Amino acid sequence: MVRVSIIFFLIIFVSTGSGKMPVALEDMKEGKIQLLILSGSNNHDWQATTPLLKSILDDSGRFSVKITNSPDTLTYKDMKEFDAIVSNWNSWPDNEYLWPGETKEGVLRFLKEGGGLVFFHASTSALYQWPEFKKISTGAWTEATWHSRPGPVNVEIENQEHPITRGLSDFHVFDELWIDAEQNKEFQVLGYAKNVKPDAGEQERQPAIFVSGYGSGRIFHTILGHDTRAMKYIGFQTLMLRGAEWAATSEVTIMTPD
Repeated sequence: MVRVSIIFFLIIFVSTGSGKMPVALEDMKEGKIQLLILSGSNNHDWQATTPLLKSILDDSGRFSVKITNSPDTLTYKDMKEFDAIVSNWNSWPDNEYLWPGETKEGVLRFLKEGGGLVFFHASTSALYQWPEFKKISTGAWTEATWHSRPGPVNVEIENQEHPITRGLSDFHVFDELWIDAEQNKEFQVLGYAKNVKPDAGEQERQPAIFVSGYGSGRIFHTILGHDTRAMKYIGFQTLMLRGAEWAATSEVTIMTPD
């Protein structure tokens, strides 16, 4: 989906409802993957995590990243200029909130036609009244879900065959691990996580890294990434970079840490 042009300095302007968003064809010419981050609302500190997320993606050199704080204004025409959408958005605790029909239809068409969708931590705890969102997401907060205070978490890679996790070693983060988050059985689990702090009690390891498909598109989600502290761990960053690249292209070229 990355577009190439011989016109080096031409700019395409994509309307996002919060002004005109420039997508530079020079970045496309260089083969960068075009990502759009959804932000502007979250029951976590999106004002801090969204800039860090953009920095992580930008600094890899693999992506060209834009942000919208008004995802409810997006249409398919806006979305199709990108290879993948990365969500750091939810409307919690307003669980009755729904995007407009044109935005919902645009997301589904974007996925069906080969786009990628990336979620992390609380961004699937959204749009509870939209049945199709249940099909394209997993790991949402439910009445049965709970967590203890953030602490050391071990992440175990279960599937070494998938492009995202191939060659990726187990790692640890300091994070808020959700227990008994909602599970969509259509998603494949690539890895698990478990609290290791003494007061965590006897907890089973939790599914933590997920992938699925929808039409020709690809979906990645991890329950990790509660705050900037968790996001600064190299294991989390590597996972997000590889997950975003896979969601956008179906392939992974970003290297694992030595």
